[in-house]
Amino acid sequence: MKNIIIANWKMYYGPVKAGAWVRAFRRERLPKDLEVAVAAPFISLPAVRATLGRALAPVLAAQDAFWANEGAYTGEVSPTMLLELGVSYCLVGHSERRHIMGETDEMVAKKARALQLAGISPVICVGETEVERRRGNSKKVVRQQVQKAVEGIKGDGKAPAIIAYEPVWAIGSGKPCSAYDAREMHETIRTVLKKKFGSTADAIRIIYGGSVDTRNILEFLTTTDVDGALVGGASLDPRAFGLLCRAAVPS
Repeated sequence: MKNIIIANWKMYYGPVKAGAWVRAFRRERLPKDLEVAVAAPFISLPAVRATLGRALAPVLAAQDAFWANEGAYTGEVSPTMLLELGVSYCLVGHSERRHIMGETDEMVAKKARALQLAGISPVICVGETEVERRRGNSKKVVRQQVQKAVEGIKGDGKAPAIIAYEPVWAIGSGKPCSAYDAREMHETIRTVLKKKFGSTADAIRIIYGGSVDTRNILEFLTTTDVDGALVGGASLDPRAFGLLCRAAVPS
């Protein structure tokens, strides 16, 4: 299974800038044994899809989805709508949505299940805050988030989930957790997945996010049980993101 690098643009780049980003990024030379995806804002997904054309990379991803396929949910976007646009992956439970929009573990679980049923791989984001870390509760918090998020999904199939460990205190801070700490947390997550899914847990990739850049990406990806990265600010420049993707694979 290939490692995966997912760019999360967050609330940047409307359709015009999104198209320009993709045109620039398509000139980048990408490693063949690396999967690359771009999580664009809803409004920019059609522009990204159109600009990609028949290109195989990057793969289209969304930043969120609702848990119902249709209904009286003003302002929401369903998994089936995303599927029509050719979306392959979708983030759920990002810390910004948990802590700013008030999303709960139960809501994240419903979204993950709905996405997988629609044929889209949910990228389930988990991670502890600085306060939880200082209190020594990091593993307990993340273990609980993972357990609740995977309650209603399958461990294999055509749309296997991805777990993205993003310590909240590391996001956008320029202070990533150490590769050793990432390995320990990823091993904790893998244990939870194996208890739930048995041998099929191996189909679930576990990736790291939080101040990832060209200088540290390879160290994370050569660490035990780290299968990729979720990249925020370092993905906004297409040339810099291309460099990061190349740095993720040993030469």
